[in-house]
Amino acid sequence: MALVNIMEEIVDNTIDELIGYSGCCDCDHCKEDIKCLTLNALPPRYVSTTKGELFSKLSQAMIKQHSIDVNIACLNAIEFVKTHPKHN
Repeated sequence: MALVNIMEEIVDNTIDELIGYSGCCDCDHCKEDIKCLTLNALPPRYVSTTKGELFSKLSQAMIKQHSIDVNIACLNAIEFVKTHPKHN
């Protein structure tokens, strides 16, 4: 069994969807900074799961319910990293 914050998977997918439209650097370092900022702005959603069961717990209803909050938090993080990158 493993304890997993399913918001991480949702945030990863959202970053991949939104970063291309933003003009923000999409290097791994910037993506990790965006992920950290986004996850810190959102409540965690932990589930207890065994390997292979995670996606069965990621219901479409849960994803849709949180999509607006996730999109806003992600866009705010993208904008922050875009204007304050930690690299040259």
